[in-house]
Amino acid sequence: MISITAISEIHLPDVQLYASDPKIGAMSNLPSPYPQNGAVQWFSAVSERIAAGQSHVFAVVSKESFCGIISLNAINHEAKSAELDYWIASPFQRRGIATQAASLAIRYATETLSPRKIFSACLSSNEASARVLEHNGFIEISRHQLKSGKFVGHEIRRFCLQMPNHSFKADASGAA
Repeated sequence: MISITAISEIHLPDVQLYASDPKIGAMSNLPSPYPQNGAVQWFSAVSERIAAGQSHVFAVVSKESFCGIISLNAINHEAKSAELDYWIASPFQRRGIATQAASLAIRYATETLSPRKIFSACLSSNEASARVLEHNGFIEISRHQLKSGKFVGHEIRRFCLQMPNHSFKADASGAA
């Protein structure tokens, strides 16, 4: 059973361990190599965004094991929109965990934020991430090359989930 739970300091050793995996850094915006105190620095920054109402960040858990992070970021209450971001630790990939966690995060957003749209993006080379989004009702809305940042010159795929048309496709039996 997959669940999502509010991120807390108890998750930081696992965040540090799994975010340090170069495979995670190769497909996400996490720094690579991941700094020795990266989880503590990240938690400090994300705690400020949570307190400001700009983010909701969750640990993804499967059978009581930490599996990754999923978050609703760039929350815009006026536009009723948010960004869905996630990474799943390498040992837990290709098991449907990301798809289920995304469904749970979408359900949480629906119940607490009432968004009209949720956006997400992934590298075009990250087909597994695109499938996670598509399985949760996201529609690709654009492709473009990044002009700055860690992946400058790489193509990304941008997705949007229109909430009135959404139906939960993944098994969302876990608690948010």
